[in-house]
Amino acid sequence: MNLRTSSSFGSARIVAAVLAVSVLVGCSPAPNTSQPASAGDTATTAPTVDPAVGAARESVSLFYTAVAKLRPSGAPTAEQRTELAPLLSAELIGLLERADAARTAARAAAPMEKPPFTDGDLFSSLFEGPTAFTVGEPQTGAAGEWRVPVTLTHSTGATDAKPTEWTDTVVLREESGRFVVTDIAFGGSWDFANKGTMLEALRAGLEGQ
Repeated sequence: MNLRTSSSFGSARIVAAVLAVSVLVGCSPAPNTSQPASAGDTATTAPTVDPAVGAARESVSLFYTAVAKLRPSGAPTAEQRTELAPLLSAELIGLLERADAARTAARAAAPMEKPPFTDGDLFSSLFEGPTAFTVGEPQTGAAGEWRVPVTLTHSTGATDAKPTEWTDTVVLREESGRFVVTDIAFGGSWDFANKGTMLEALRAGLEGQ
């Protein structure tokens, strides 16, 4: 009796197992109930990049590349201004033209004296100018301006000389559909560094000319 009961119980279990397998085989796959990531999912959504940031960085890079190529001493010549003009504001170009004219007039009036706007880099804190630059992150400013910090380095090439490093800030604004340099805030901290801004230095130098 006990053996038969055990056999019947075992048969019942086998039948139940077969039925369970049959049911599983006959079932279709469970539907995918997962939802696509929402637009606000920070784990899967790429950050939005303002195209103006890239344009500002490119304008500053082109400017310093052009200055490094031309190496103007004092006010840029007419030929140098032609190359720089697409990168500079109309106001800045006008001031540089006046500086060049003042230099020419002073040289003609007093050939034995040193005219203004003859020596030095007008576009940076350092008289000798930079030998390398690294463009920082552009930031929006007042009245639609952009301010771009630039780390500048001057190296003499001597192995025992420590490079001079400082940060100037380029001010950009949009003219004729492109970013142009309108001013540079000098950031050099040594005694004889250019102070204030480029526009201030040009206007001060032109007073009385």
